[in-house]
Formats: sequence, structure tokens, C-alpha cells
Amino acid sequence: MSKHTFTNRAVACLLLGSAVLLTSCGPFIGWTVNAFAPPQKVDATYEPPKDKTFLVFVDDMVHPVFYEPVKGELAEKLNRQLVDKGVAAKTIPYSKVLALASATPGFNRLSVSEVGEKLGADIVLYVIVDKFSLKDNEATPLWQGRLSTTVRLVAVGIDRLWPEDRLEGYPVEPLEMSPETHPSPTYGEVLSKKLAEKMADRIAKLFYDHEISPAEARERKKEQA
Repeated sequence: MSKHTFTNRAVACLLLGSAVLLTSCGPFIGWTVNAFAPPQKVDATYEPPKDKTFLVFVDDMVHPVFYEPVKGELAEKLNRQLVDKGVAAKTIPYSKVLALASATPGFNRLSVSEVGEKLGADIVLYVIVDKFSLKDNEATPLWQGRLSTTVRLVAVGIDRLWPEDRLEGYPVEPLEMSPETHPSPTYGEVLSKKLAEKMADRIAKLFYDHEISPAEARERKKEQA
């Protein structure tokens, strides 16, 4: 065998070994890149006035939800996050909305601003439920939660604060959970809490600067596709 032939074979073996190594290590390399990639900075869509009292008012008049607790769960999770992130100085408990609705004949005829005024709010975060579902077929154990909302901010006594250019409000990126099978008929309670928590996070982040991980960014792109 000539020296030249030996050298060519050695180079070929090295290239083949490198290809095998890259193929077998590909997932690890991808994980390493994602794990150490810097988070993405996202600016607030709108920054409300500071040091204000907020009322989160979740409304399902047009599209009534069949599982009423999800509205309270969404409101209370939003209340907590708005205060924790400094968007609101304080918030009004959802229980106050229920009490006012129960004690006020013709409550549904009140404007959003009037509801906020009666409960002592400066700003109302009005959340309209556009869609809420936990299953496509009640006869099966397959669950797939969906929740979509539209929001707007109303300054009490002044009316619309944001968005000024969309009378119908700002459409929040909708949620669609991955399908999962669960035999318990009460699993809907767990799923509705997950939906409320995720939607509250999406709504709250409209109002403050934040960061998202590369994994979150990919998940958002996948949902938007």
C-alpha cells in the first residue's frame, strides 16, 4: 500500500468518525445551545399610569363560560401578578365584584367605568372571554383546554384608556393546551386553573417589560404558526 493511499484512507476515517460524532451528539449540542442562550427582552405593549388601584373585571356576557370558577381564578391570578410586578399599587378582590353583582339590580347594564367607580378603582382591566373550552367531545376522556380573551383598560370617570385605536379591545394571544387523556371527570378543574394561570401571565405581561426564554419564544412561534 502506498503512503498516499494510506493517508487518503486515514482522512476518510477521520471524516466518517466526525460525522458519526456529530450525529450522535446533535441533540446534546442543540440542548446546550438552548440552555445557555440568553433570554429575549420584550417591551411592555402599554405601560399604565403608576400607583393606581386596579379592578380586574372578567366578563363572559357574549360567550358565557360553563365553568364559572375560571373567571375568578383568572381575575385573582391577574391581581397577584399586577401587584407583584408593580403595574398596580393595589387591586380589588374578585369577591367584591361578585358581591356588587349580587346586590345590584340591573348590574349588567352598568358601564365598565361605573363598576370600577362603585368598587373604588382608578383603572379597570376589562377582560372579555372570547372562547373557553376544556373538551371537544364530552363523551371521551381526551382533554384539550382552550382560552382566548380580549382586553382593554378603562380609566374610571374618563372611560377608555387603552387601546385607543381598537374599539373592540386588544386581542391576547390565545391559549391551546396539548391534548391529554385523563379518566377523572373532575380533571377539568385542574385544567381550568392551568388555563387561567397561563392566560393571566400573558395578559399581565402586556403591561411591563419582561424576558422570555428561548424555549418560550419557540413555543410562541409554534402556537402562532
